[in-house]
This record gives sequence, structure tokens and C-alpha cells, in this order.
Amino acid sequence: MKPRIVVFSISALAGTLREIARDYTGSANIELVPKAYEDALAYARNRYYTDTADVFIAAGSNGAFLQNQLEAPLVIIRTDGFDVMQALASARKVSSAVGLVSYEHVFDELEQFARAFDVPLNTRTYRTPEDARRAVRELAQLGVRVVVGSGLVTEIAQEMGMEAILIYSRQGVVKAFEEAIRLASAKATGGVRRSSQAYTHHTEQDLIGTSPAIQKLRSTIRLCGSIDFSVLVQGETGVGKELVAQSIHTASPRAGKPFVAINCASLTESLLESELFGYEEGAFSGAVKGGRAGMFESAQGGTVFLDEIGDMPLAFQTRLLRILEDGTVRRIGSASSRKVDFRLLAASNVNLQQAVEEGRFREDLYFRLNEMLIQIPPLRERPEDIGELAGYFLRTTPVRVSKVKFDDFLNAALPVLRTLPWPGNIRQLKNVCRRAAVLMLQEGNVHQWRDWFPDLLGPSVSVPAAKFGDMNALAVAYSRASKNDRPEIVRKALELKDGEVQKVADGLGISRSTVWRLGKGQEKINEA
Repeated sequence: MKPRIVVFSISALAGTLREIARDYTGSANIELVPKAYEDALAYARNRYYTDTADVFIAAGSNGAFLQNQLEAPLVIIRTDGFDVMQALASARKVSSAVGLVSYEHVFDELEQFARAFDVPLNTRTYRTPEDARRAVRELAQLGVRVVVGSGLVTEIAQEMGMEAILIYSRQGVVKAFEEAIRLASAKATGGVRRSSQAYTHHTEQDLIGTSPAIQKLRSTIRLCGSIDFSVLVQGETGVGKELVAQSIHTASPRAGKPFVAINCASLTESLLESELFGYEEGAFSGAVKGGRAGMFESAQGGTVFLDEIGDMPLAFQTRLLRILEDGTVRRIGSASSRKVDFRLLAASNVNLQQAVEEGRFREDLYFRLNEMLIQIPPLRERPEDIGELAGYFLRTTPVRVSKVKFDDFLNAALPVLRTLPWPGNIRQLKNVCRRAAVLMLQEGNVHQWRDWFPDLLGPSVSVPAAKFGDMNALAVAYSRASKNDRPEIVRKALELKDGEVQKVADGLGISRSTVWRLGKGQEKINEA
């Protein structure tokens, strides 16, 4: 039976969804449903629990609403900085006065992109349809003529007589469809209930580079794959810790079984508890009929990957240690334990040994996780791989630029790129290549590439000298700052937001626990 996929959209995105869905008629039954929020939730639950749909797709605020409520496989249509840059490039052709209304957060590279394109950019964020309408109205009052945003935002802009550019790319929609089909296939063979469960096919050969450090890393992955020990993967942000974890799983006898990943820093404590341990029917208000298995149960026979484990609360660390020691898990609201069989992989971009010394991480759990240790080298320690990585990112960027231009860019830029510190590591290099590909469409002379990256090649941010008048400026500074400078930025943000941790976490795009850790010592930290 072909996968049964339900796609929710009531906005301008529906046309793109309908067009792309035609390409999948041979491999999936795709139904477009014009419902949102509570109506979409009720419809999805009915279809899922009557076994007439396998996976659901949604976008924007509707997708976020369903993600927090729906106990069924859900794929969110994502946008990234590259999608935004493409949309802004199109908007710039319409008018010099451009506005961007994005869901919940502002993309990091917008300030640099606006300077490179000489775009006077006005940004707003929204969470509800009312927020979106208010944001578009404010932009109209400022004289903005063209708005970039979600389907909801573009419809509102058009109602107000403004031009509108959809923020979603065709590639983003295709990725969502491919992910939904893959999840539906996995569900048919393994009973997947959440999109966090995946059957991965990454191997150590997906690590790009020929440096001695990468060759050693590949060898270590193969060794860890052959031994069914817990593995702790450590490395800076952006080095590829999850790719390494997936490669270990694929190299192990557990390959073909579930690979279940969760980011411990991205969930509140209550959500983390239900995701990890599951719950029984009636355990709390909103618990679904029949209860739900947690990730340890869902990974039966496979691998659990806990990313950013250093941000796991101490109470959960105690429960995790107990699960690892006796191989059983107890759901919320249950009086009995269930036997589980899984391999644990964990990752952290903070030094867990230091966290142990500071009392933020259990020493016994640290030793239990650290049966095998993989330290991924930062990009600055393997500059000989930067050319191969940059070439790969340029070739795989969905921008139609000639190979000659790509080669000219690499010839001009590589001598400089190999000397940079790359605090964001491979993720940062990928973003640089994506931005370069977009700007090649606009600029005729790639040898002027230095002008495209004032943030990359300019002087480093000096925290005391920076002008931090608002949270956007602090967020930009935080993304560029060294580890030593980040605590001061967090403290300045806490001062700006009167010590409200959640507002600082939202504004800087980091977890609450990171705010607590970096901002410790503040006299006033208000959780309200």
C-alpha cells in the first residue's frame, strides 16, 4: 500500500504544494486539506487513529501548533537562511523597500545580507494570525511595498495592496514530501509514531575530507560501530555530531533498527519527560487514549541519540542512569517498568568533565556515557579539508550558477577561507557557500567576494565596545562572539530584559539552561 500523507494548508503555499504533489502520485497518496489549528488537529487525530493516514505535513504557525499537540508523525516544511536570501533577492527586484515577517525568529544572516544587497530591510516576527496581520500593517505604515513571508503573511500583504513573495522554496517542500514518504515507509515496517524516529543510512564516508584528522575519525566510527558500548561524541557547535552518531549506528549490528534522536536543550522539562519516558492513558491532562511509548521504548533494538546532553536537568540524569543500569523504563503514570533494549549515543558541545566539576552533571552518568569517547576536530584544525567541503556545498546548492563562477570563487577565496577561525565550523562554512552562490547571481565579478562577507572578514566583535540597543544586536553579537565573550552578552541581554530568562532565550536563540549557565552570577533572574 502506498504511503497516505495529509498536507494541511489554507494559504498561498497550497498552490505550490498541489503542484509538487503531482510529482508523487506514483509513490504516495497525498491529500491536501484546507484546515488549520484546532480544526486541523481534530481532523488529523481522527484520520490517524482510524488508520486512514500515516503522516501529516504542515508549515509555519499551523505546523508549530500541530507539533505541540499531535501525537502522530508530522513533518514541518522548513525554511532556512538560504530560502530567505533567495526570497529577498526576488523582493529586491520589485522594490527597494522590503519587509520580512517570519514565524517566531529572525534569521541570523539577515543583517549582512541586507548590507550586501543594499536592501533597507524591516523585520517582524509573529506567532498567531493576529500577530501576522499587525506586523504587516506596521510595515505598510512604514512605506514597505513588498513583503516576504509565509503563505498566511503573503495573503495578508496582498489584502493590504502590497506585493508579496513566498518565503518557502520549492526545494523545502520537496524535502518535506520526501521525509513524509520515508517516515510512512518506516512506520509500515517498524511502527513509528513520531517524526523524531528515523532509519538512517549515513556512513563514515559521508564525512568530507582527506585530512589525517578525518581519516582517524572514520576509523574510530567503524570501531565504535563494531562494539556495542555507549559513546560520548564531543565537539564544538557545527562540527557534525549527529552525522557521526548516525554513522556509528549504521556501522553497528543495530543498523536497520530505529535511530531515535532528541535535542535535550530544545524541550521544556515536562515535554522532555514525556518524550523520553512516555506516559499512560490519563497520566495528565491531554494524554492521548492508550498512552504513548517514549523514545527509549520506540528505539527497541536500535539506538537512542541524546544531543546536547549537557543541558539535561539533574533529575533526568538520575532517571537516565537508572535506565542504563537496569535496562527498564517506567512511563509517567505507570506502576510497572518495561524492559528496553537500546544503545545510547550522546553528544555535547560543552566539556562534560568540567560540568561534573561544577556540579551541573552527574559524575557516575558521565563515566557511564564515556565508555567510548569521540572528539570531533573543529574545522580550523583541518584547513586542508576546507576546499573539498566548500566545493561540495557549492555543487549541492540549488542555485543555477555556472561551474566557472564556482571555480573562480574558490580560487579567489580559498587562501583566505583556510586561515579563518570558523567558530561555527562546518555549518558556518556551508552558510558562507550558500550566501556566495546567491550573491553570484547578483554580482558580476566574483573577485569582489570579500564585499559579500563583512561579518566573516571584518574585525571580530568587541563586546564592551558594541552597541547593544536591542535584542537583535545582541543576537548578532552572540552568534559571532567567542566562547569567552558569550557570558557577557547573555548578562547584557538579562539586563535588557529585566532578568526574564525565557525572553533572553527566545531573543538569542539559545536554551534556558544555557542562559542560566552563562548568565550565572546575576543578582536578578526572574523566571516569570
